[in-house]
Amino acid sequence: MDTKSIEVRHDLDTAVPYLVARAGARMGQAFAKALKPFDLSLSEWRVCASLGNKPYQSLSELVTHAAVDTSTLSRIVDRLVQQGLVSRQRSDLDGRAVRLCLTPEGATLTRKIAPLAKRYEKVALTGFTPQEVQMLRALLVRLYDNAEPLA
Repeated sequence: MDTKSIEVRHDLDTAVPYLVARAGARMGQAFAKALKPFDLSLSEWRVCASLGNKPYQSLSELVTHAAVDTSTLSRIVDRLVQQGLVSRQRSDLDGRAVRLCLTPEGATLTRKIAPLAKRYEKVALTGFTPQEVQMLRALLVRLYDNAEPLA
């Protein structure tokens, strides 16, 4: 048997999913370090930021908006509830449905961290024109939407 390696051509350096994941991982790791003094993980921050933008979400809505796996979201919410940052409230329309919202403490912390998140984004977007930033956002939203059938 020939022991020469078999050449398989798939250049990660130009593969869009790899490039998006790589950029996201670098930014996420850096911001996760910045969140340590606030005793929040990146996923917990995303939940708080999502609830800050759109209060009274269900768990299923948060899965989409906060980009957190369903399997870990309930543990994240439990921790945020224990920390006093998030509260669970029964829906007025359906008593079985639970909606999540920031507590006053959670809202204060989210407002405190938001400028830091914006600074990290600004650094990552250094050298981009406003038009390029707008285009990048639009392309990433389209990429996300296009990937839905793959999920």
